[in-house]
Amino acid sequence: MVRERRKGVVGKVKRRLGRALADYAMTADGDTLLVALSGGKDSLALLHILQTRKKWIPITYHLRPVHVKLGESEDRQRVERLNDQVAALGLQLELIETDIAARLAHRDLPESPCFHCSRWKRKALFDYAAEHSIKKIAFGHHRDDILETALLNLFYGSSFSTMRPHQELFSGRLTIIRPLAYLDEDEIVAYCRHHSLPIISLTCRFQEAAGKRKAMKELLSKLQKDNPKVKNSLFHALHNVREDYLLG
Repeated sequence: MVRERRKGVVGKVKRRLGRALADYAMTADGDTLLVALSGGKDSLALLHILQTRKKWIPITYHLRPVHVKLGESEDRQRVERLNDQVAALGLQLELIETDIAARLAHRDLPESPCFHCSRWKRKALFDYAAEHSIKKIAFGHHRDDILETALLNLFYGSSFSTMRPHQELFSGRLTIIRPLAYLDEDEIVAYCRHHSLPIISLTCRFQEAAGKRKAMKELLSKLQKDNPKVKNSLFHALHNVREDYLLG
């Protein structure tokens, strides 16, 4: 097996993804991974990396890219773009039909549309995985997502918690993995540009222009400008919880 030369941002991205996979024991030989494709750059970059790295890694796994349709006219454009990108990797896109758009259109939801959309899409993916006997789902959440979630939970959820890179659900019947956990959003953007992958997501009529997560993103960006070590420090803090110095 010839190991490809990996330099620059592409090499960094692949090294960090490989390290995250190893550190959190995300994959094993023979795994089938359902890769959740939202239509955005992060999940598409994840699929691209997972597929192209198969050429030189010592294990094998099978990828099943899946997209949840909301049940609206805009689905067609998303699916067309995803089909092109997935086919270019020699894979076949699988689709889940839902009525999420109709449910979001009622506008009488207790939380933001994005919150409910994410929850309903996740449930659709869980049900699809169970129906097809798939035990692992790979999401395209990166380190910025993990840190923003930690800040959201701290400021609005009254807890110090976040999304885990490797999380078992339903007594181990399903596992969620987040292989981009060591990568920042700007590194994923650079990777997409290098491989001519689409960076700008198609607009969603339900997406809020502002919100708590956007505020956390802006806060984290400001803190990082003031101190370039902030992201590293916060990420390591999530591994270094000193319970003896917390209120109990």
